[in-house]
Amino acid sequence: MSWGAAFQRGWITLDYGYLLPFLARLPVRVGRGLAILRGWIYGSLARDWRQFSFADEDLLLRTRQALTELMPQADGAAIRRAVRRRYAMQSLEELEAAWLSCRDLTHCPVEYVGLDAVLTTLKAHGRAVFVTAHYSSSVVGTVHLHRLGIPVLGMSSNVVEDPRVHPAIGQFYRRKYAAMAPYLRGGKILDRQGNAREFIKFLKSGGAVVIVGDLPPDPNEAPLEIRFLGKVRGFASGAARMAEIARAPLLSFVCEYTPRGYRVTFSAAQQPPYELIETHIANDPAAWWAADLLPLLPLGRETDN
Repeated sequence: MSWGAAFQRGWITLDYGYLLPFLARLPVRVGRGLAILRGWIYGSLARDWRQFSFADEDLLLRTRQALTELMPQADGAAIRRAVRRRYAMQSLEELEAAWLSCRDLTHCPVEYVGLDAVLTTLKAHGRAVFVTAHYSSSVVGTVHLHRLGIPVLGMSSNVVEDPRVHPAIGQFYRRKYAAMAPYLRGGKILDRQGNAREFIKFLKSGGAVVIVGDLPPDPNEAPLEIRFLGKVRGFASGAARMAEIARAPLLSFVCEYTPRGYRVTFSAAQQPPYELIETHIANDPAAWWAADLLPLLPLGRETDN
């Protein structure tokens, strides 16, 4: 192993194993400020764990491409600031993940927008599938679904079990998923790979499933094609397919940090679920810390209406 590779592995161990847990134990304002600084530094270095784990050299290029598309009036300097802010938003999300192991997030001030309508829907159907995105505080948003009063099953990916991913990163994510469980009213976080039947069974027994819905379709999957951010794009269709099989409403939510606490916004009764996500991303593209996914979404055929 080269000196550079050894240094990187050591830094990852320090970063995910010690630095983030340390920041999580600081006063909220201090910890958030340092997490933002961490993110801005990583943005300047183009440092993302997916980049150095999977040698994804195009991640930064895709991020710039996406933000340029979403901010057509921005000049080069504004795009560079947006890219760095995207890394800061991911750093804040990782800080919030570390909070789960040392703070009781039920004490955080939370504003719910559209909750009454969702509770009415749940009363009528007893179940629901929620889609969200890698946007702002999505992990905390899932935690705050405890207000729904039913078990919540979150869908994750086993990507961190890939042998190319540093063990400290895998451990950080496993700790996050375990720390989310007490908030989920008997639910848990479960890998999507190989567990489709368990998700359907959970829904039919009366619960809510949360799926991150801004992912591209698998290679052999028929995509869910919807108009999103100005074009017809194809998404992974698992959430819509699961809702159809379980005869459950398909809803969405977005969670954001505000100076007064968190705000969880749900899609309205007759609103297409992806429309809520689209609106928030369009209003604040740099808060979409998975903006690099946009160029990976296959474009569908435009139709005349």
